[in-house]
Amino acid sequence: MKIQFLGTAAAEGIPGIFCTCDVCRKVRERGGKDVRTRCQTLLDDTLLIDFGPDTYQHCLTYGVDLSVIRDCLITHVHQDHLFPMDLTYLRRPFAETPEDYPFFRIWGSEDVGPKIEEIFANPKIRGEYHEIKPFEPNMIAGFKVTALKATHGTDHPFIYLIEKDGKCLLYAHDSGVFPEETWEYLSGLSVHVDMISFDCTGGMEEDLDYRSHMCLGRNIRCRERLQSMGLVDENTRCFVNHFSHNGKDVLWETLEPQASAAGFEVTYDGLVTEF
Repeated sequence: MKIQFLGTAAAEGIPGIFCTCDVCRKVRERGGKDVRTRCQTLLDDTLLIDFGPDTYQHCLTYGVDLSVIRDCLITHVHQDHLFPMDLTYLRRPFAETPEDYPFFRIWGSEDVGPKIEEIFANPKIRGEYHEIKPFEPNMIAGFKVTALKATHGTDHPFIYLIEKDGKCLLYAHDSGVFPEETWEYLSGLSVHVDMISFDCTGGMEEDLDYRSHMCLGRNIRCRERLQSMGLVDENTRCFVNHFSHNGKDVLWETLEPQASAAGFEVTYDGLVTEF
């Protein structure tokens, strides 16, 4: 499975759009891997995860052709992960498409439908919404996709277990430590998780005083619990992703050595890897 991290930041990006903190100031000066756009991921060049406000920029920067991508998973309805306005351009004269252009399918929880139903009600827009139920597998773009309940600040946020050709990805953000219902579901599985993308909004903190995101300490404890279930082993590649400039030690020069020492790989915008 090929995974491309198009964007790797939390809601305001790094540097934050209006921010003058030391981290954002240094990132503006240095550029490079510390510049992070809002979180979005592409699997095997066919399955998009999230449709945030930086989608257009990602298409330009990485040569992503949305005209050939048919399916997009939504983790939750915060605007850094679902930016419905850009879906209105899926019609003429904003987009010249063939008469037989197939539908662009948005998949997500029951929260997603109300955000896009008015847009997709326009017959000129070739879009479809498909509701996903938690813990029920769906075949999407050649992937077996199972939504799992997340801990986040919307009514029905999801993380995803994604399988294809004998490989398994746990795409685990935006979420804090998973709810017990998700742990219970995971405990009944017999799969081997080959790769995890962990939410690491809090950076290198040991813990956080809020529930809806993770940090390295929480990532380590979640990995240990997955190991105790037999789903994860020493061959599982664990990535930290979705960073905020407010997190601890999130500049690459301090972030990468600490994460690496704990057995985690660090994402950056544009990173492509296979597993």
